[in-house]
Amino acid sequence: MASLVVRAFSLALCGACATPGQGPVVLAPSVEGSAPAPRPPAPPVGGKLTACALPWTLEDVEGGQGRVVVVCDSEVRRQDLEPGAMARAIEPILEPARQRVCACASRMPVPAFVDLVVTSVPDEGRASVEVGELDDELDHDLATAFMACVGKLTTAVPRAHLPTCGPAKATLKYPLRVDLVP
Repeated sequence: MASLVVRAFSLALCGACATPGQGPVVLAPSVEGSAPAPRPPAPPVGGKLTACALPWTLEDVEGGQGRVVVVCDSEVRRQDLEPGAMARAIEPILEPARQRVCACASRMPVPAFVDLVVTSVPDEGRASVEVGELDDELDHDLATAFMACVGKLTTAVPRAHLPTCGPAKATLKYPLRVDLVP
């Protein structure tokens, strides 16, 4: 499998916790780390990206399903993504996100990677995904155009109350890094 991967990354640092390499399409680090060395921008994609060849699912995450930021009222904490209601609140937006990223990649030059953030409010039955902040190591014009193409997506998710916040609504933030170059 080529080195194009999607991986969860540290929201606080907005950096990757694992270096790109051979492996599955989805990676989730178990510990925080530093950002990778800068990579040059990629030319227009002639063939299909590995990140676009397979569906994005939480089951494909290397080393477990990764970490999620949980916001409960004014409390913010990072915890392991739990199977069940928490996973069901995030997974339905992954495939539409893959389709959007891959549609953009098929018609324009791609940056080395794009950072996405899934936001889900299970009590309200909705999830969205949008591009994260522009990373300084990317070509500004190329990345800005690609980020504008990806934009923001919203979908319905199964309504559920997560006990992790007690009686309060939980907002889940699940960051992903999509590597677009080998």
